[in-house]
Amino acid sequence: MSGATDSGMVKTMGIVMACLAVLAVVCVLAARLLGIGVTDFDDPVQRGALLQRIQPIAAVRTSADEMPAENLVAEASVVKSGEELVNGACAACHLAGVAGAPKLDDDAAWATRRDLGLDALVASVINGKGSMPARGGSAYSDDEIKLAVQHIAGFEVAAAPAEEPTNEDVASTEATTSEETSNDQAEAEQADATADEGSEEVATVEDAGTDSAGAAAATLVVGQIPDGLTDNIEATVNGVCAGCHLAGVAGAPKHGDTAAWQERADKGLAALTSSVINGLNVMPPRGGSALTDEEIPVAIQYLMSK
Repeated sequence: MSGATDSGMVKTMGIVMACLAVLAVVCVLAARLLGIGVTDFDDPVQRGALLQRIQPIAAVRTSADEMPAENLVAEASVVKSGEELVNGACAACHLAGVAGAPKLDDDAAWATRRDLGLDALVASVINGKGSMPARGGSAYSDDEIKLAVQHIAGFEVAAAPAEEPTNEDVASTEATTSEETSNDQAEAEQADATADEGSEEVATVEDAGTDSAGAAAATLVVGQIPDGLTDNIEATVNGVCAGCHLAGVAGAPKHGDTAAWQERADKGLAALTSSVINGLNVMPPRGGSALTDEEIPVAIQYLMSK
């Protein structure tokens, strides 16, 4: 009786193990089938976009010895508004509500978050929360993050109290005004003497600018790889630019959308270059890249050739 029981138990365990093995094989095959065609690592565009997503958010500089002095002055003097900070890093997800992020115009969602307090929201952004990476994926300082949170969440920003002018300031202002009036009179006399010459120079510059803009617009062709394409430009387009243009994030024209690119090509290369350098909507200045003014027009044409 005991032997028959043991034999039945062994048989049952064997059947269970066989079923588990078959189930494991089925899961592996299903995973392989579902994963086919998701990412082609031989495609330089998709590979560049992947490398861009997994690269470090920022680098830590421990010394300013190697940084040019003009960069230090520029970084110290540039103060961005809350709207500029939000458009530069936050709007990419909050504009469309990516991964459940509260949309910019969802007042109810932001009202709930305002109840948590400004300090709590700032801490969440600095440390990261859910699918949002630390600092929202930006290189903003703590003060800039606080300003961005105040703007995007709708916190009231207290205005700085105006300083009352002292007697010395009033006297200095009056002296400066008198001096500026004298200078304005002298400049007006000099301007009258050189008006004709200046008009001729302005006309020449306008003619040259018109010819240059027309040439730029004439050479902008969708689907054509431009001259002067370097490895740095190609890597930047396939990495930084493809991060948004590959999937059409926030309405960015996708690769291969000839109609959308032709609409932008009709504006001319000069206008597109200005938009990229200065930033447009959710696209940050220079598209978030380190390309120079000379490299950006070539990058635009290469992006339009995809």
